[in-house]
Amino acid sequence: MDTGARISSSVVFFIGVFLGGILMLFYVTPTIIDMSRPTEILSESNIVVFNDREYFEILDELIGSAESSIHMVMFEIKYYDKYPNSDVNQLVERLIERNSAGVDVRIIVDQFLTDSRAVEILEKTGVDIKWDSTKLTTHSKLLIIDGRIVVVGSTNWSYYSFSKNHESNVVIYDKETAKKFEEYFELVWLES
Repeated sequence: MDTGARISSSVVFFIGVFLGGILMLFYVTPTIIDMSRPTEILSESNIVVFNDREYFEILDELIGSAESSIHMVMFEIKYYDKYPNSDVNQLVERLIERNSAGVDVRIIVDQFLTDSRAVEILEKTGVDIKWDSTKLTTHSKLLIIDGRIVVVGSTNWSYYSFSKNHESNVVIYDKETAKKFEEYFELVWLES
């Protein structure tokens, strides 16, 4: 290939990448939400990215708004008897509240959870909770709400995850994505 042909094919390649990037901006860019107003996340935006200390407020609203189901796979769920108003405890209480209201709350936790207090409280109040299979470690941090909202990311339900760690998460409003995660949840549920 001569130098002119190489330059020509390189120019065409870069023009294609540039035009593809422009098209992606119009067709794929998620809606940006002002995180100082978390109630906006309930407005059916496609994707909401949230990090660090934003987790509690967003999850509290999403769980509180659940009408039919909350299916959860979580590596670690803690409960702090000495700190009854902690963010983690409040979310555990929110799950119990939604379960009492008739929402189908089912949770899978890892068998190697270092503190089973949250599991004991959830079981005692009627929440359907299972330990995962001993064959695998369940490291997921996943919630599927009403078969249409998915929350997935790095945050465990613990003091350090809520207060000290850098954590990244996303809310996805999409029934097809939720359906795929529901299928995954049911598979892990049956194996547990």
